[in-house]
Amino acid sequence: MYLASAVVLVVSVFSAYNLNLFNQPPNSVTLADYKTAPELKLMTTTALPKLRVLTQNMFMRPPLVKNNKSDWKDGRLDYLIEHILPNYDVVCLQEMFEFASSRRSRLLAAANKLGYKFYVANTRQFVWNAAIDGGLVILSRFPIVKSEEMVYTRGMGPDWIPKKGVLYAKIAIHSQTDDNKPSSEALTHAHVFTTHTQASYGEVIITQPDVKHRLLQLHEFHNMLERVLPKERAAGEPVILTGDFNVDSRDHVLTDPGNAKYEREVEDGVSTSDEGAAMMSVLRGYGIDPKLLGPENTDDFKGKDIIELHDTLYERLGYHPVTFGNTIVGKDGAVHPRETILTTRHDNEVMHSIDYILWHNPDADKHKNGVVAKVIDVGVTPNFTPDMPFTQISDHYGVSGEFEFSLP
Repeated sequence: MYLASAVVLVVSVFSAYNLNLFNQPPNSVTLADYKTAPELKLMTTTALPKLRVLTQNMFMRPPLVKNNKSDWKDGRLDYLIEHILPNYDVVCLQEMFEFASSRRSRLLAAANKLGYKFYVANTRQFVWNAAIDGGLVILSRFPIVKSEEMVYTRGMGPDWIPKKGVLYAKIAIHSQTDDNKPSSEALTHAHVFTTHTQASYGEVIITQPDVKHRLLQLHEFHNMLERVLPKERAAGEPVILTGDFNVDSRDHVLTDPGNAKYEREVEDGVSTSDEGAAMMSVLRGYGIDPKLLGPENTDDFKGKDIIELHDTLYERLGYHPVTFGNTIVGKDGAVHPRETILTTRHDNEVMHSIDYILWHNPDADKHKNGVVAKVIDVGVTPNFTPDMPFTQISDHYGVSGEFEFSLP
C-alpha cells in the first residue's frame, strides 16, 4: 500500500509540472555539440570587452518546498530571465534544481534565446536514485570546450538529499577573423567553477559536525583543482571559483558596542571568522590545525599542491559583505530584516557572508599569446525586484565581477 501511494504521489507531481521523463535537455551543451558553429559573442583582437560574471543562489527548490506562504518560484525565474540574464556573459547558479520541475528546462531554453548558447548543469536524478540533483548550472555566451561535474561526499541532515558538488566549465575566448567569424583557435580560456556546499541549520559553532563536513567538501574541491588545472589550464589563464560556499566569513563581533548596539555591515565586517580563514586555507591547500575542530579531530585537510586563491570581494572592499540575511536600520535606530518573504524568521537577520568569487592567476604575465587577464571590478549584487510581490530575486544576494582580457 505504501509503495502504491508513493508511486501515485510521484506520478502526480510529475504530471502537475508537465514533465516528460524521456525528453529533457542534456546536462551540458559544449562547442563539440554543434555541427556548425553558432553565432557567438566574440572577443576581438582590437577591443577585448570585459567578461561579466554573476554567481547567484536562486533558491529555486523543488515543487511544494517553501518557507512561508509562497516562494514565488515562477515569478522569480521570469524576473531572472527578463531583467538579469541580459546583463552578463557567464552566469553561475546554485539551487536551480531540476528535480520534479520543468523550470530548469525553461531557463535553458530562454537563456539560449538570449545568446547563452552553452551551458553545464548537474546530472538529472530520479526518485529511484534516492537523491535529487545538485542544483548547479553554468550558462555562457562564450564556447564551453570542456566541462566536468564532481559530486561531494554525501551531505548531512537535509543536505543528504541533493547531490551537492562542483561544476567546471572551460570557456574559450576567441579572437575574430577578417570575415567576422570566430577563429579556429581560442585566444585564451577562463576556467570557471561553481559550487554549493553543506549548509548549517541553526547557530554555527566551528566544532560541530556540519562544519567539519563542509571543510571536507572544500578539501574535495581543492583536490579537483589539483586534478583539473594541470591538464586544462595554460599559463596566464584565469581560474574563477564561484558559488554559495555556506561559510560565513564574518565574525559578528561588534567593534563599537558603546555607540552601535547592532551589527554594522562595513565596520563590523572587517575581521574574518575562524571558519572563513579555514575555508581559504583548505581551498589553497595549506589545510588547518586539526584542533580547530575540537581536541579529538585529526583531519587537517591539507592538499598536495598550493593554489593561491584570492577572495576578490574582501580584497576589493576591505570587509566581508553581507550576502544572506541582511538588515536595515530605521530612523528610530531599530533593526529590521531586509527580506521576509522568502527567508525564515530564524535567518532573516543573520548577516552572513557566504557567497563568493575567488580568483587564481599567479602567472598572469606568462600567457603564450600575451593576453593578460585581471579583475576589474567585483561587488555584491542584491538583485532587488521593484514592483513585484517579492522584494529580491532570492533569499541570497548575488555576487558579480568584471574581468578584462587585454593584449599588448
